[in-house]
Amino acid sequence: MPTTEPGRRRKALLVIHGIGDQPPLRTLGAFVQGLMWAAGRPGPGAARPGVAFAELGGRPRPLVRAPAGTLCDGAEVDVLEYHWAEHAVGRMSALATFAWLLEVTAAGLDFRRQLPFLLASLGPRRAGPLVLRQLLLVTGLAGLAAGLLVALLLVVARAREALAALRLALERLPDLPAAPEAVGLALLACLLAALAVLGRDLLLAWLEARAVARRHPAGAAPGTDPAERGAWHGLHATAAARWAGPGALALGVALLAALGLAHLLRGVLAAYAAALRPLLAEPGVTVGLAALLLAAAARRLLLSHVADIALYVTSDRLSSRARTRRAILDEGEALLRGLLAAGYDEVYLAGHSLGSVVALDLLDRLARRAPGVATPDLARVRGLLTFGSPLDKVAFFFRQRPGEGEAVRAQLLTALHGVRRRPDERDHGPYALAPVAPPFAGLDWLQVHAPGDLLSDRLLHYRVDRRVTLPRYEPFTAHVAYWRDERFFAAALGWLRGEGAVAAARAGAADRCYAGGHERARHASPGRG
Repeated sequence: MPTTEPGRRRKALLVIHGIGDQPPLRTLGAFVQGLMWAAGRPGPGAARPGVAFAELGGRPRPLVRAPAGTLCDGAEVDVLEYHWAEHAVGRMSALATFAWLLEVTAAGLDFRRQLPFLLASLGPRRAGPLVLRQLLLVTGLAGLAAGLLVALLLVVARAREALAALRLALERLPDLPAAPEAVGLALLACLLAALAVLGRDLLLAWLEARAVARRHPAGAAPGTDPAERGAWHGLHATAAARWAGPGALALGVALLAALGLAHLLRGVLAAYAAALRPLLAEPGVTVGLAALLLAAAARRLLLSHVADIALYVTSDRLSSRARTRRAILDEGEALLRGLLAAGYDEVYLAGHSLGSVVALDLLDRLARRAPGVATPDLARVRGLLTFGSPLDKVAFFFRQRPGEGEAVRAQLLTALHGVRRRPDERDHGPYALAPVAPPFAGLDWLQVHAPGDLLSDRLLHYRVDRRVTLPRYEPFTAHVAYWRDERFFAAALGWLRGEGAVAAARAGAADRCYAGGHERARHASPGRG
C-alpha cells in the first residue's frame, strides 16, 4: 500500500534498456547521471542520492535513492533498471536479422494496411515524406544485399584467375630469411603492435576525457562548488593526464624504432610486397576482400543494433523464440508487480529502443489480467517515457496479423495489445464486438524521437500525450544520442516531476470506450494523444 506518512511521497522509476549486449547497471548509471545533471547542483548541506537495495521480483536489486528535493520536490525517488539482455544474447543470427529488417522495411509500403492508416492520420502532404523515406530505406537495404550478391558472383566467376594469382604470389615469395632478418621482422611486428596499443590508448583517453568535459564544464558539475573544482574529465582523467606525457614519449620512441628497423629491412619487405602485388591486382581477390569487410561490418551492426528487436517481436508469431520473449516478460512483470506492492505512491517506466516495447508489453500484461487474479493498484502507474522507440514497427508489422476475413480474431489480438492503441482502418462488418474499457487512461506518456534515428518512429499508432523531437539527424549515431543529450534529460526530469502533465486534459478519457480495442472517439491528431 502507498505510504501514509504525512508529507512524504515515494516514487519509483524503472528504466528498461534497449538493444545490444548491455552490461548490468549501465542503463541505471547513465539515466541517473543524466537526471542529476538536469536537476543541477543541490544547495549547501543538501542530501545526495545514495545506493540502496530492495527485494523485488524474487531477488535483491540495486537502486539509486534520491531524497526529496534532489530530483523531485517533496518526493523521494528510487531509480532502478530491468536488465533483460541475459535472456537474448546470441539467440538471433545475422542472416535472420537482415531478413527481418528487409521485411519490416518493405512492409511500410503495404497499400492495404499501412498507407491508409498514414493517410488518415497525417494527410497526403505529411504522409508523403514518410512513404518516400520508407522507399529509400527499402532501396538501400535491397541494394546492399544485391551488391554483396554481385560481389559473390564475381568472386565465383573469377575463381580460376584468383587461384592462379595465389599460386604466382606463392612462387614469388622469397626464401626464408636468415636469422638476423627473421629476428628483425619479429621485432618490427612487436613494435607495430606496441604502436597500435599505445596510439589507441592515447587517442581514446583524449577523446573520452574531451567528451565528458564537454558535458561537464568548469563549475557546472552537480554537487560541486565552482571555486573548488574545474571541469570533470571522467573517472580516470587524473591518471590519464599523468600518463599522457610518458605515453606520448614511448609512442614516439617506438615509431622512430619501427621506421629505422623498416629501413634496415627494406630489401626483405620489398620482396614480400612484390610477391603480394599479383594477388592484390586480381579483381576477384580485392572485390572478395572488400565484400568480406562490408559483410563483417554489416553483421556486427545487425547483431548489435537490430537482432534483439527481431528476436523479441517475431516471437509474437508461431516461433521458437517465443520462450525468450515470455522469459523477458515474466521477469519484468514480477519486478513491476513488486514495485506496485512495495509502497510507492507513483511508479514510472522509461524504455529506450526495444526497452520501450518491453515496457508497453508489461503494461498490456497487467491490464489484461482476469478479475480473479490479484491485480495491484494500476492507477499508481503514472508515467511512461519512450525514446528511440520502434513501437510503430512492432505494432503494425510484427504483432500477429489476422487474415482478411478474421474480424473477431483481429479484435481479440488488438485487445491483447490495447494500451493506448489508436483506431486503425479495419472494417469489422457485422462482427464488431462490444466496447471495452481503455486501460491506463491516466498514464502520462512522453515520447522522444530523433529524426535521424532509423530504428525508431514518432509513434503514430499510439495515443501519446506529448512528443519531444531532438534535432539529431546523423543516421549512425542518432539512436544512442539520447543518452548524451541534455535536452532529453531535461524533458525526462520534467516528466518525472509531473511538469506539463495532461491529466486534466484527459479527465474524461476514462469515460471513452474502445470497440474491439479501437477507440470510437474522433481520431486524435498525431501531435498530441
